[in-house]
Amino acid sequence: MGFKDEIAQKAIDAFDRLSPDLSAVYSDAAYKTVPNWCDKQIALATASGATSVILPGAHVAAILADVAFLINRMSVCSFGIGAIRGYDNGHGNLLEQEDLANVLGYWARDEQIMSAVTSKGAADIAVKVGSKAGGKVAVKLISKHLATGAGLLVGKKLGGKVGAKIGAKFAAKFGAKLGTGFIPFLGPVVGGGINAYFVNEIADAANDFYRWKCDVARRLG
Repeated sequence: MGFKDEIAQKAIDAFDRLSPDLSAVYSDAAYKTVPNWCDKQIALATASGATSVILPGAHVAAILADVAFLINRMSVCSFGIGAIRGYDNGHGNLLEQEDLANVLGYWARDEQIMSAVTSKGAADIAVKVGSKAGGKVAVKLISKHLATGAGLLVGKKLGGKVGAKIGAKFAAKFGAKLGTGFIPFLGPVVGGGINAYFVNEIADAANDFYRWKCDVARRLG
């Protein structure tokens, strides 16, 4: 298995294994602002990315470890945005484990997720979920219904189509990190910048997704 293939597989595996404690994330994030929350996660991820390539020649193993830390920060950043949006819109803790799969699907531009995360999609999901349960119980079924219907999850793991797209994104960017890691001073700059890029990207996707989820929650009453 080549380095890019190893990175792609490690990224997919990490998203499956490294889900944070959602109650803890909600408690930590709900009363903060989205910009402050994102800045904190970006700073942590950037420092890790820079450190992973600070020693040319010894950076390959460090990059592989950095993938896991970066994905944890991306997950925490995404769920934290959901906590803030839910609290600010009066819905409380609307986080579900399946949220991350949907955010990743939106980030990967999955067609089914993109078509669902719209005003019409919110109305459709509200009707379907509302027919099964009401109130806060229904809100906690939104992401499960969406992710399952779009085929994003196989059991509790990312499905093939989205997993492949996510893995390819990591493989491409981390391939650049591997090359610059052999160049003193340049490596840490590029390594930190790549990590910041990923957290910014997932934050943008999470913002869009959780605005949509709050719209569905509002329709459910």
